[in-house]
Amino acid sequence: MKFLMSIAVCSFVEMTCTPWVHYPKSFDSWNLCMREAYKESLIIIEKIDVDTIEKNRLATKFACNPLNGA
Repeated sequence: MKFLMSIAVCSFVEMTCTPWVHYPKSFDSWNLCMREAYKESLIIIEKIDVDTIEKNRLATKFACNPLNGA
């Protein structure tokens, strides 16, 4: 089964999230998708100003959804 990764950035102050970003690459397993989502989440968070992260209590959330027909 193949999986597609999606990531959003969420504020735990506002209790809102950005729209999901859907990545075009598929993964051959849940494990590979999840591991890549953690790596990509760190890349995303490192691009955001620390004060903004602290003020808004930002974090990422991700999903690895099964690719239909795969």
